[in-house]
Amino acid sequence: MFWDPILSGNRDVACATCHHPDFGYSDGLAVSVGVGGRGVGPARAEGPGARVGRNSLSVLFTAFNGLTTEGMVAPEAAPMFWDHRTVSLESQALGPLKNALEMRGSAFAEDKILDELVRRLSEIPEYVELFDAAFGNQGISDTTLAKAIAAFERTLVPTPTSFDRYLAGDDKAMTPAQIRGMHGFVAQGCARCHSGPMLSDFKLHRLPVVSDEPDLGPGTREFRTPTLRMITLTAPYMHNGSVKTLDASIDFYHNLEVTDPLLEGDVEPPLGGGDDLRAFFEALSDGTFDRTVPERVPSGLPPGGR
Repeated sequence: MFWDPILSGNRDVACATCHHPDFGYSDGLAVSVGVGGRGVGPARAEGPGARVGRNSLSVLFTAFNGLTTEGMVAPEAAPMFWDHRTVSLESQALGPLKNALEMRGSAFAEDKILDELVRRLSEIPEYVELFDAAFGNQGISDTTLAKAIAAFERTLVPTPTSFDRYLAGDDKAMTPAQIRGMHGFVAQGCARCHSGPMLSDFKLHRLPVVSDEPDLGPGTREFRTPTLRMITLTAPYMHNGSVKTLDASIDFYHNLEVTDPLLEGDVEPPLGGGDDLRAFFEALSDGTFDRTVPERVPSGLPPGGR
């Protein structure tokens, strides 16, 4: 279903449209193009609808959102989306399906779309068989739909990165530049927000990000700390995609001037050691992951949308 546009109101957008393996399970756009768009990645053309308005967060490693250093997983400690509007992967999976700009479109009301999607899936024998195999007599419902998508997302876990192997005791896993970058990352305060196994505290923070479109997030100009895992694959950066490259992101923090009192305490510029930091970020991003694009989906529609 992750690849099947049957889950969109107009049958033109799939989850994979904005979370494509070629772009680290993001989409390579500053802000996503959902309903009415055509193509994938940076070349995706806008349709008659508005852009989604936020940068697409990668779904790689989301199985471990809320993972603690003690090896416990507490999803409630790692709310989803840029604005914390939901907690579990299951509730996250349903969010875009109900959003008019992302997948729902205007053909169905928000309170009707899930019933419509369940009806569609129930008319496709292959989906009926798959749901019966997975959920038994629970059948196809909005609950099992959400569970199925979340179960797939939990498989999107890359192999251990150089950073992971280094932490596991392989002293040769990281280069000297990457090790220097790691120490600089901690010494300069980056790890205050980008902390823990997922390199995110999953909290809301304020940053002076330039934007042509006002976006107050949950009303406080704060947005969730993104993970830095696989960071080299998921440009552009920030909640609105306004920072186009990894080097520009490092420069952003290096040149940051905090003049707004609302921002004090969330950032501590300047940031130095850009080359070593970049090398460290590469050590966070060299795991391999499933890049499979299915040749077909049960609905018969184009995998990934049009």
